[in-house]
Amino acid sequence: MLIGVIGTSVIHMSKGLMKLGLLKLRASHFSGGSRRTATAVYTTGMILNFTTPFWVMVANVFAPTVFYTSMYGSGLIALLIFSRFVLHEQLHRRHLVGAAIIIVGTGVLGAGELLGVPAKLSWPQLDPLIVITVVWVLGGIFPAALSRRRSIGFQEILFGLAAGGMAALDALLKGVAQQSGETSSFIPASTPGIILLASSFLVAAGAFGMIQWSYLRHCRASIMGTVYDLSYVGLPVLLFALLRPEYGLTGYNVAGLVVLSAGALLVHSAPSKSVTHRHVGHTCDGRWPN
Repeated sequence: MLIGVIGTSVIHMSKGLMKLGLLKLRASHFSGGSRRTATAVYTTGMILNFTTPFWVMVANVFAPTVFYTSMYGSGLIALLIFSRFVLHEQLHRRHLVGAAIIIVGTGVLGAGELLGVPAKLSWPQLDPLIVITVVWVLGGIFPAALSRRRSIGFQEILFGLAAGGMAALDALLKGVAQQSGETSSFIPASTPGIILLASSFLVAAGAFGMIQWSYLRHCRASIMGTVYDLSYVGLPVLLFALLRPEYGLTGYNVAGLVVLSAGALLVHSAPSKSVTHRHVGHTCDGRWPN
């Protein structure tokens, strides 16, 4: 869970770094600033964003994947702090209230995991997990391809659910792969485990591709990102209850997901204001970064 808080904070702040790099690049175009520095900032953000598999693989060594994914909402807090003190964005009261609600929701989910049955998805659950993964991927790609004429709001929800679910399934597949030996290990102890681990990166690539595809469709990153986060946190909880009935769906799980959803929606619904970014030396649109 601690690795989850650290990992998701790094992943969310990487989005802020990429935005900061783009702002600096824009500033250098108008004021002649250093493009090298701006490029370095953006590249750093991109590299940190690609550490996502590393964090979940480390966490899987210590506990079931759901312990890690349940902490994902806490990354919004880190992004909020980064936006205020680095990007110098003005925060609305909804941001602060939403952040407090997210902390409560994450705490409730964490309590549910600690007090529940510490079940893991392992090789006996692999076949149904693969079926669910295939259905989820195809159920995301084909409707997305046919949804061009649908409303932007519908597409934002569709892409967010599909991408967040793919990322969650990638994490769960890695967890099973790392269980291929007698104990959990960072690198699978068997050849089938290594093959499964390598294959899971295709699902991760699908999640990344869905995000980029949503941007090409002009989906709002704030809405799509909110649905993505909720799908990433919620799907593992539901799948554990489905594939490991003894794990169950507890009141903590349900309450945590509801509270977390309310906090995330409140944060992303808060109005944004144009602000002056001191580090880039010009006034620009200071919308909430995602």
